[in-house]
Amino acid sequence: MTNTEHTLDAPGLACIDLTPLIAKTMSRLRPGEGLAVRSDDPAARVGVPAWCRLTRNQLVSTTDDPNRADTTVFHITKKENAS
Repeated sequence: MTNTEHTLDAPGLACIDLTPLIAKTMSRLRPGEGLAVRSDDPAARVGVPAWCRLTRNQLVSTTDDPNRADTTVFHITKKENAS
C-alpha cells in the first residue's frame, strides 16, 4: 500500500452528487492510494460509509475538519483488487 493521499473538497454537494464524484476521483487512483473527502453535507456521514461498504473501498476514518466546523473529512483507501 502507498502513503499517497489525494484530496477532494466538495462543499455544497449533496450526497446524491458526492458519491458519484468520489467514484470518479477514486477511479483515477491506484490501489492502496488514499483520498481525503471534505464534505459539509450532513447526510454524507451516512452516505459515504455506505458507499465504501458497497464498493469495498476502505473507510479509514471519519473526522471533523478542525478548520471548518460544519465539515466532515472522510479518509478512504482504494481497494487493492480494484479493476
